[in-house]
Amino acid sequence: MRQPPPNPTPEEYSRPRRRRFRPRRFVKRFFLLLICLALTFLAVRFGPDLYRRFIGDGNTTWVSERFSEEMAEKNELVVYQTTLTGQETVAQEAWLLGTVQKVAIPYSFSLSFAVDLSLAKVRVDTATDTIVVLLPSPVAKYPKLTVDETQVQKNDWLYPLTPERYAEMKNEIEQKLYDECATKQEYLDAAWQTAVKDMETLFSGIASTSRDGVTCTITILRDDNLSAPTAEPDATPSPAPSPTA
Repeated sequence: MRQPPPNPTPEEYSRPRRRRFRPRRFVKRFFLLLICLALTFLAVRFGPDLYRRFIGDGNTTWVSERFSEEMAEKNELVVYQTTLTGQETVAQEAWLLGTVQKVAIPYSFSLSFAVDLSLAKVRVDTATDTIVVLLPSPVAKYPKLTVDETQVQKNDWLYPLTPERYAEMKNEIEQKLYDECATKQEYLDAAWQTAVKDMETLFSGIASTSRDGVTCTITILRDDNLSAPTAEPDATPSPAPSPTA
């Protein structure tokens, strides 16, 4: 008859059992550890950027702040300039004598259109992840009349032209050309289109320096309520004295 195995002694109970080395289980645990370490590294390294890009506002806030700083630094942006050339003839008439003074003045007139960036406003539309820039309309500034004095033709033997009257003539020409050009829709439209392009270029330059790249868009809007008073030439021409026959 087969005898049952003897009960283990207390010494055998206290003796630790040796575990068998299982290579397959070791490899699985090793790869699992590597995967956990890789996921931890990715979460620490790229987690904040991914959060800002897909959950937060990307780099919209950062770009809008830099955009405001750049506009404050520039203060004013000249967006368009026009130059006209021509000749203006100014004549002085007298009773009975007819034309007693005639001056032909060849000129070159330049006028710039500028946007006052100190009046601009920048806000962030978080719903669409868009930077909204409100700009005032371009205004005419810096009129300049240049006269080729060597080509000026004077006929003033009956009524001599004085330096004061000659300066008034040039001021009148400059004021006339300013009034014609400052409100010309063709120039105003071209100035606004250039302003929009310049703002988009500024946005692209700022966004390209961000680690997140371009994660937002920009919208340029015109707000005429931001416009400052239109600048005009300071000199006001005074009426010319009438000669007596």
